[in-house]
Amino acid sequence: MLTGLRLLWHRWAARRKMNRVFSRGRDPYGYKKNPYERGRLAGMREALSGRRFKHALEVGSAEGVFTAALAEQAERVTGLELSPVALDRARAALAGRQGVDFLEADVRVWEPAPGQRFDLIVLGDVLYYMDKPLVRDEFERVFARLAGWLDAGGRMLLAHGFAGERERAVRRGYRERFEHAGLVLESETVLGRAEKEGDVRCLLSLLGKPGN
Repeated sequence: MLTGLRLLWHRWAARRKMNRVFSRGRDPYGYKKNPYERGRLAGMREALSGRRFKHALEVGSAEGVFTAALAEQAERVTGLELSPVALDRARAALAGRQGVDFLEADVRVWEPAPGQRFDLIVLGDVLYYMDKPLVRDEFERVFARLAGWLDAGGRMLLAHGFAGERERAVRRGYRERFEHAGLVLESETVLGRAEKEGDVRCLLSLLGKPGN
C-alpha cells in the first residue's frame, strides 16, 4: 500500500508541475524555437529516417510536436502524456489525423492491450522526470516493462539532455539498463556543442530488439 501511495503522490505532483508549465502558453519548452529543442527533434527525426513502422509508442508526447513527425512514418501512433493541458493541445493539433491516439497515462502503471506490441518506442526527455529517490523501485521496473512491449526487430529511441559529464553518465545509464533488459545498441551520438559550462547537449541512442 505504501508503494502505491508513493507512486500516486509522485504522479499527482508531476501532473501538477506539467500542467503549470503548459498553462503558461503554447510551446513552453520552445520546441519550435529553442536551439536545443530544435536540434534534439531534428536528430530524432534523422535517426528514424528511411524507416517505416506499424505501431509507434511515444512516452511523454506533450503537445504532439514529435507525434506529428512519427505519424508520417508509422501506420499507428499512441502517445502517452501525464498533463491533460498538453493533451488537449496535442489532440487539437492532430485532429483528424488517422491512426493517432493520445492517452493520459503514467507509463509506470499503464499497460498496452493484451498481446499488443510496438515496433517503435520513443522516449524523449522524459525518463529523468521519473528518476526520483521516492519512487526508485517503480522507476527501475520501467526498463524491463518497456523492453517487453517492443516487438522482435523493433527499435527504441532515447533522447535526453545533459549538462556536464555527471548528467551524461546518468543518461547513459538509462541506455545501459535497456541493454540489460535485452536490447542492443545500434547507434549513439551527442547532439549539440558545449561552448561554456552548463550548456545542454543531448545523448541520442537507438536500440533494437533482436529478432526478425
